[in-house]
Amino acid sequence: MKLKEVTTAETQIVMSILKETAEWLKDRGSNQWSEVLQGEDKHELAKAVEREEVFFFYNNENELVGMVAAWKKPTTWDKLLWAGYGLHPNSRYIHRVIIRPVYRGKGYGKELLSALKIRFEGEADMLRLDCLASNHKLVQFYGENEFTNIGSSMDSNGLEFELFSFYL
Repeated sequence: MKLKEVTTAETQIVMSILKETAEWLKDRGSNQWSEVLQGEDKHELAKAVEREEVFFFYNNENELVGMVAAWKKPTTWDKLLWAGYGLHPNSRYIHRVIIRPVYRGKGYGKELLSALKIRFEGEADMLRLDCLASNHKLVQFYGENEFTNIGSSMDSNGLEFELFSFYL
């Protein structure tokens, strides 16, 4: 298992994987990431690629299993959600954690989180991420993978999000 920094030449692959995941979510009745299907990306993943903050995740057969973004600085979104808990200056803010649909249910999510911990050990003090509070399966998953649920916060639309940290 390995993480590989995405190059600007691979930006279209990133956007394709993001759209693939948004379609998968829609097929399961979720409207999460629905803006992606309208051609929008509120997290500006293409700009994150330029900042060298997006990583592909490959399995041992060198198949592209997923991807993740690890922001060096908190985004406007992070600042909103984490305001009540303080913004930690040497954190990586994790977004767009994706295991491609064909690879789901095979333990790759756990492997991806483990690879993130290894990748940023010594470079950052903490990994931070959030997920919808109503996504109980994901809340449980992050907890099972040693991320500490430090509380919850509301976005500007009144949706509740759980906040997680992992100290490196």
